[in-house]
Amino acid sequence: MKYLIYSLVILNIGCWGYSSKDNETSGQVKYVEHLTPMFCDDRIDVDISLGVMRNGVGSMSTQDVIMWVPSSEDAKILTDASKSGQLVKIGYDEMRFSWCKPLCVVKSVDLINAESTPPAEKQ
Repeated sequence: MKYLIYSLVILNIGCWGYSSKDNETSGQVKYVEHLTPMFCDDRIDVDISLGVMRNGVGSMSTQDVIMWVPSSEDAKILTDASKSGQLVKIGYDEMRFSWCKPLCVVKSVDLINAESTPPAEKQ
């Protein structure tokens, strides 16, 4: 029994913390979701599509990233971006272990100016 407790303590110590910090990604916000789980704290999650569509032209992505948004200010920016379809650049950290939340934690949100991105080529 004593060895089992020691093993659990060692595993717990190794699981806390971050596997990577100061990451960045950009994409379009699909939706912002306010969740109220039964056994965990309320939280806000965002679904970011890594493919970018402009005026119906662009790339469709099958890769989405679900992230936890701890800041209500960032959640408002992301909600507005989901309504307008504007691109966002997100700074995030990735946790090693999380019981109730997604592993990716949003740290910063910047809107990408539409004028700075090149227009889609005409065919």
